[in-house]
Amino acid sequence: MDNRILVLDDDPGILQALDLSLTYSGFQVRPMLSGDNVFRMIDDFEPNLIIIDYLLSGKTGGEICQDLKNDPSKKDIPVIMLSAYPEAAQRNSEYGCDAFMAKPFDLNVLVSEIKSFINPDAIVIR
Repeated sequence: MDNRILVLDDDPGILQALDLSLTYSGFQVRPMLSGDNVFRMIDDFEPNLIIIDYLLSGKTGGEICQDLKNDPSKKDIPVIMLSAYPEAAQRNSEYGCDAFMAKPFDLNVLVSEIKSFINPDAIVIR
């Protein structure tokens, strides 16, 4: 199973918690605190899934997701949007995100969601 996950969140505490939890769950994680150079990182790391926080400095996570989904070489990479802001969930479809999870979230649910995208033939209990 390919298991590379790029995580973009500008909150160091959340980023560290996701990095540790997802690594413990068997994923290769590349954390990023900023959306700067995210396309270059994607080209270098070749993630199987991207987790993006909605509220970032500069472009929002939604705008970054929209850019990814408009790029023919990246449009098929699943994107899970995380946010504590209800506005993000309401606008999720216009960004093209594959899934949305409200903060705070259950890490077990997040891992199940990730596995449903990375290994869709596996049985996932939600």
